[in-house]
Order: sequence, then structure tokens, then C-alpha cells
Amino acid sequence: MPQDSMAGTDAGRLRAAAAADDAFGADVYRSLGAGARNTVFSPASIAAALQMALCGARGKTAAQMAAALHLGAPDAAADGLRLLTGELDAAGGAGLTLRAPNTMWVQAGLPLSPEFTAQLRDAAATVRPADFAGAPTDARAQINRLIAEQTAGKITDLLGPGAVSAATRLVLANAVYLKAPWAFPFPGGATADAPFYPGAGGADGAGSGPGGGPVGGRREAPLTVPMMRRTADLAYLRADGFRAVLLPYQASRLAMAVVLPDGPLPALAPRLTRGLGPLLEGAARQSVALALPKFRQRASFGLIPVLRQLGVEDAFTDAADFSGITPAERLFISAIVHQAYIDVDEKGTEAAAATAVAMRPMAMRRGPDPIPMVVDRPFLFAIVDTATGLPLFLGHVVRPAAS
Repeated sequence: MPQDSMAGTDAGRLRAAAAADDAFGADVYRSLGAGARNTVFSPASIAAALQMALCGARGKTAAQMAAALHLGAPDAAADGLRLLTGELDAAGGAGLTLRAPNTMWVQAGLPLSPEFTAQLRDAAATVRPADFAGAPTDARAQINRLIAEQTAGKITDLLGPGAVSAATRLVLANAVYLKAPWAFPFPGGATADAPFYPGAGGADGAGSGPGGGPVGGRREAPLTVPMMRRTADLAYLRADGFRAVLLPYQASRLAMAVVLPDGPLPALAPRLTRGLGPLLEGAARQSVALALPKFRQRASFGLIPVLRQLGVEDAFTDAADFSGITPAERLFISAIVHQAYIDVDEKGTEAAAATAVAMRPMAMRRGPDPIPMVVDRPFLFAIVDTATGLPLFLGHVVRPAAS
């Protein structure tokens, strides 16, 4: 096949893999983000950890996991994981730190399928031995230490005391760490306290008026938050029911998307059926006078209930078929845990996330005037690779916290 044709084929598969992660992230968001609390997670990290497990799944187990991950077939997992892992290496730039390592810890002496280990190594996964059977507490501490190192100390104690036991046979993990300066930093002197209306678009269903204040429904007292301000040429979109802006990071394809609904924040969730990417199509460069609150938040949760909602059942029961991982024992997924952190200020963004899957045997164009966009009510945010649409982080802010 000619080189150009091969490149086109790889590019198409890469776009399909990124779109699958985007759609999967939207599904997870609808499960996690329906309440009034702040939410942040990494669709890319969760998908990568699950795709590693899917490389060893077979039969009905593989079909259920592939469907939940929006993959056309189970065998697309290894190729997509390989392509996206390689693509993330190219997404960064000067002055920007981005890493997303894949790691597998396996019980010493457990024979693994050569095909399974080859697929993980193609995705640049590191394979490490662990003594779960003899020293599970030490093995858990070893995993948590490495995850903390990979995320610059932002994700600690990913695996809690109950996540690993003497019965654990392997742990598949992905960590994502990003530290990125804005292409257009917010001047520090322009930051000032301003009102933020958590009831406008919160769980109570209040709407918002043109100035950003709440209208209709139950009113909630505004919060006072540090509001950053910057006027710049940014990709901007005015669509039916929401506005969105993309804030690029320095010398990078990455950007933060801020999606501000006209009314209740929960009304956005049903529109994410195909992911965030389709929602942002048509954004064009405009002069935007943006006001955005500083915020810092973290979240942690187990994902088995979410995946059950998405149709994955067998992987967590005696019906699980992970025979592609090892012929020695019949394994099932005993825990899936995730943590995420994000800090947004005038200089840029620091964000981190990690996911672990534990397995055990069964038993724009510029306008003449700046467009004002005051983000003074609950909003959705995402950090995306603008070249592929891959969402590294996704969440929403209901009550900004700067510390």
C-alpha cells in the first residue's frame, strides 16, 4: 500500500478511536454528572485502562465491553489504544508537560498470553511484577507510589485498602498528567471577585438571563469567586441553547472547551449523545471578552456501577471470559477505581487522573466588537486534543473553589 494511503488509513482509525473515547466519556458524564456537585474525570484514562482489559477479553464479555466503549469490534481495542497512546506523545509542545503511561502489574509466576502482552507493549505499556498473593499491602503501596510519581503527586492512594487482596492477579492502570500554560494568559491584575450563580443551571433547574443572573425557578444566593478576565481571538460558537469557547494552550494542539448553557446545566447532558466533539463543530475565531472563574477540584469514584449501566455485566461475574490474558486462571474484574484533579488559574491548567482495573480469579472569524462571555453560572468544561477530538478531561463546575 502506498505510504499516503497507509497514512490515510491510520488517520481514519485514529479519528474513529478518538470519537469512540469521546462518546464513551459522554456516557460516563451522564452517569456521574447528573447531580449538583462538581465533577471531573478523564475519559481518555478510563477508556485506556478498560481497553487494556478488553485486549484479553473474549466472547460475550468482549462484546459487552466493546459496545460500552463504542468500539465497532473488540479487536479494535488494541489498535485504538496503540494509536491514541502514540498520538498523545505528539499532542504536547514546548513548555507543556503531558504524559499518559499505561502500566500492568502482574502476579509473579502467572503465565500471560503472548498475544496479550504483545498488544500491551505495542501501546507502550510497562509490565511490572507484583506479589499480590504474599504481600498485597506492599503491592498496593507500590502501585500507589508509582501513580503518584506519574501524576506529580496529584493522584495519591488510587487503590484503597479493599481494592487489592491476596486474590488479586493483575492490575491494569493508566495515568494522565498535564501541566499547560495558556496561549493567551489571563492578566493577574484583571482578576477580581465577582458573583457566580450556582442556582442558575443547577440541579433545581433555574435558568439564566442575558447578563448571567438567574431567572425563574428557585433562586440561590450567589457566591463570590475570583473571576479572571481576558479579551482575545478565540474559537467561539453560539448554538441553540448554549455558547462555547476554546482556550488554546501554548504551542500545543490542546485546548480547554468551556460550554455555558443558556439554562440549566443538566439540559446539556442529553445533547452529548455522540460526545463533546460534535457539539463544538462550527466554532470560529471571534474576539471574545471572556470572564472565567478560577477553580480547583478533585473527584474519586468506583466505576463498576457506571459500566453496569452501560451494559457491561459479565466482566464482573463468574461469567467473565478473560481467557486471552492467561490460560492459568479464570479472571474477572473485581474493582475499577478512578481519581481526577484539575486546577485552572491565570497562567494555565494543571490536571491529573488515574484509572486502575483490578482483576482476580473467579471464585472562528473576528467580529468588529468583542463578544462578552461571562461564565458566572454552572458550566461544562473539557480538555481536548483539537486534532483528534480526544477528551483528556471532562467535567462541570457548579460551585468554583480556588483552593
